[in-house]
Amino acid sequence: MRADAQRNRLRLLDVTIELILEAGGEPSRDAIADRAGVGIGTLYRHFPDQQALLHAVARHALEKSIGAGEAVLENASDGVDALRQYMHAALDNGIGVVNIIHPLLESHEWPDLRARAGALLKVIVARAIQDGMPGGDVSERDIVLAMIRFARPLAIGLPLDEERAMAHRHLDFYIDGLCLRHGRQIEPSSAAHPQGNIHANPR
Repeated sequence: MRADAQRNRLRLLDVTIELILEAGGEPSRDAIADRAGVGIGTLYRHFPDQQALLHAVARHALEKSIGAGEAVLENASDGVDALRQYMHAALDNGIGVVNIIHPLLESHEWPDLRARAGALLKVIVARAIQDGMPGGDVSERDIVLAMIRFARPLAIGLPLDEERAMAHRHLDFYIDGLCLRHGRQIEPSSAAHPQGNIHANPR
């Protein structure tokens, strides 16, 4: 695929994620093409039908979130901060669209991504437990379901940036609450996301 065609494809996927999170459902193809700044024919060339588009969107969000988590594992010195950074990165990469469009997909089989995500979460949660949080009663499944709750739009008309900032804020509450529940003290310098840092002074 030519470089310009690849850029258009990625732009269309990113725009579709934005619009799904804004609307809480499927956007029109005209809205996607208009937001991406391309003709409707370009959209159809890359994604000839709705299933092709939705599957590509789901894979795109999952791949970006998994890739971000794998990078976090390489660089984070603390398991708790690795868990926090991974969950914030998943929010930023639009993981919430997977939950929204899941009922619309004819097939949900991504064995390669499921294997990568499962291995990643297993290591991240194990490292977090080793470093004092969250404890043996919190599983990878708990983390996945918590992410679904944080990432799904509230559907009350908030702008996307405000919606996401609130999700980041609540995610920090969640991680800090798990830490405190198991006796770990939270320092003000903890790696909270800048959009949701509960240690910052409110406006």
